[in-house]
Amino acid sequence: MSKPTYRTAKLAPGFDLGAFDCGEPGYNQWLNEHARQSVEYGSSMVYLLLEKRPGADERVVGYFAICPTLVVRDDVPKPLQRKVLPNAPAWLLAKLALDRSMRGDKVNQWGWQLLRAALETIVDASALGGGQIIVVDADNSGLVDWYARHGFVATGGGNLRLYLKVATARKYLGSADD
Repeated sequence: MSKPTYRTAKLAPGFDLGAFDCGEPGYNQWLNEHARQSVEYGSSMVYLLLEKRPGADERVVGYFAICPTLVVRDDVPKPLQRKVLPNAPAWLLAKLALDRSMRGDKVNQWGWQLLRAALETIVDASALGGGQIIVVDADNSGLVDWYARHGFVATGGGNLRLYLKVATARKYLGSADD
């Protein structure tokens, strides 16, 4: 039996979003009820992680949404403030969700793969249109730890917002030197 193949693609008409289930109703609902409109109105870009099994249609097994934003340097953790503008152009990793069926795979590490795809997309976008910082709002303290293991820096004090310099992400991904 052939192994499934995977790819990321921009959200477009024709993708079946209804079967996606990450275990978090708010994320499932956003994908099904708001993602298309978000793209259509230009408020964010949504990318899907698609699984293709032989003889079956592609299914959505993950997604992320990104959008431009602005951060105030004084809100960024002190270790990241160097060379950041007072009002810095940034990218918000607004959503990142993985289907329940993909969790716990220690070999493929699908959560990391999805985050890597999001970071690559943001680094590429910043090369075209600028951006100094990547921002993510974790939904719970467990996610703060997960993002921190991947280079994001928390503001501390129970705040669920984390930051990563685009230049650091670029180095982290091995795509270019700063």
